[in-house]
Amino acid sequence: MKKTFVFTVLLISLMVVFSFGQQFVDIFKPEANVKYGGTLKLVMPWGPLTFNLNPFLPQGVHLGIIPELYEPLFYINSLNGNTTPILGTNYKWEDNNLKLVVSVRQGVKWSDGQPFTAQDVAFTFNYLKKYPALDNSGIWSSVNNLQSVVASGDTVVFTFSKPNTPLLYYIAGILITPEHIWSNITNPATYTNPNPVVTGPFLFKSFTSPDQVVAVKNPNYWMKDRPYIDQIVMQSVNSNTTALLYMIKHDYDVSYLFIPDPQKAWVEKDPELNHIWWPTNNVNILYLNTLKFPFNNPLFRKAISMAIDRNLLEKTAYFGTGGYDVSPTGIIPAQQKEWLDPTLTSLAASLVTYNPKAAQQLLTSIGFVKNSAGQLCGPDGKPLPTFKILVGAGWTDFISMAQVISQELQEIGISTTIDQEPWNTYISSVMTGTYDMVICWGTGTGPSPYYLYYQEFNPAFSASKIGETAVSDYSRYTNPLITAALEVFASSSDPNIQKQAIYTIERIVLQDVPFVVLTNRTNFFDYSTAHFVGWPSESNPYASGGNFDGPDGLPMSLIIHLK
Repeated sequence: MKKTFVFTVLLISLMVVFSFGQQFVDIFKPEANVKYGGTLKLVMPWGPLTFNLNPFLPQGVHLGIIPELYEPLFYINSLNGNTTPILGTNYKWEDNNLKLVVSVRQGVKWSDGQPFTAQDVAFTFNYLKKYPALDNSGIWSSVNNLQSVVASGDTVVFTFSKPNTPLLYYIAGILITPEHIWSNITNPATYTNPNPVVTGPFLFKSFTSPDQVVAVKNPNYWMKDRPYIDQIVMQSVNSNTTALLYMIKHDYDVSYLFIPDPQKAWVEKDPELNHIWWPTNNVNILYLNTLKFPFNNPLFRKAISMAIDRNLLEKTAYFGTGGYDVSPTGIIPAQQKEWLDPTLTSLAASLVTYNPKAAQQLLTSIGFVKNSAGQLCGPDGKPLPTFKILVGAGWTDFISMAQVISQELQEIGISTTIDQEPWNTYISSVMTGTYDMVICWGTGTGPSPYYLYYQEFNPAFSASKIGETAVSDYSRYTNPLITAALEVFASSSDPNIQKQAIYTIERIVLQDVPFVVLTNRTNFFDYSTAHFVGWPSESNPYASGGNFDGPDGLPMSLIIHLK
């Protein structure tokens, strides 16, 4: 009840802020008696890495230190909605929310000594328009109604054909790039950016193939007396198990990995120094490739959902840490319950209640019947092929879930194998649609379900052919009714209209089952205070518990310091 109330207050606050004005929180207040220096060491279970420091590419494609090099206009904490100025200092909506005017910070220099200006900001956004393949947030997608971005003195003006206040969430997070560098890059989608020119607190130092990245303190960083630490070393290993062993020995300070029974396996090894903070802010999803038979049949997808025991998944993979209340809409009940359409409760429950008998009956009704060998056959009478469930190599939580799902699908005649791929191969397979089924996380988080649905179903993020890149619509499902509902939400500041738009999307999701929600997902933030302090936590949530390769990386790199 308390979580729901807090989230409701947060939502109302964000609607007011996004629609009418700004409400900033300074998370970078000066600290007394801070100890400077030290090398912060991160260990991540990503497997072999490929060199790429292109800030325009999606998170997970480039090396994981981009957020410490390049900066956005504002940092918005996805847990509490707090907004902190970075390269932007202020913003305001004008002309009935048709214009967003952002004031740009003065006195900032790029790492090559050139001044940072409002023109760099305008250039960055117009660069996304010029090269749509780089527009991973869909800023220029037709559904967003953005018409122009123009620098005017020390401000940048975003002009819309229709109001779209939710887009501020994405505008705020775009990493700003120097015009004098990137205007000369003619193939930005393939450019690896070997010598980054940045405004951020750290500078790229080295990449040791295939698994280590080093960044060093920017001596000319614009924020006074920051960062506190001298160097960041990011080490990639092949599995969660290896990363945990390094953490237990205090060879590394922080990781973002799932730990089975985290209290016993990690915290109790050294209770004074070992800590976790696992806030829930997403869902885990079994994506079904809707461009492939039989996953192109919504009733087949529905049967798969009904054949999965989610309580067993949560217990097996997460020891109950994410809770057992799961919605097939992708909405997180513990935090976003007020967005759930009460008229859809029964339908939603039928999709997440373990019922293999009903799943089998549904399959039979659409022509999929078991043969004498127990194999599920299609309407043509031929056994379905063995399908692959793709997971990240060494990701013990996903592997555990895949094993359970594989056994349960076998009960209804669907044969599967589990395919483990290292990160680079895994994310490529997901984005290019070469998989059958894949376990991954929801691709959009934010202060309302709009941000999940925007990323999952916006046609700008999808692809109609296998081999083409889908930035975040991994199931490759789109629906014009969902597209229209997204536009209704974005163009209105009325909470009731926005709620009805979300209700519309929920109903379609429950009818078509474009993805299969498995469990709630927490941020697996594991850290040690053996060497460094200043970590975000439940009592000090200045960041949302995300990884260093995402938006949370910037504030953490500026606040953490030696013990």
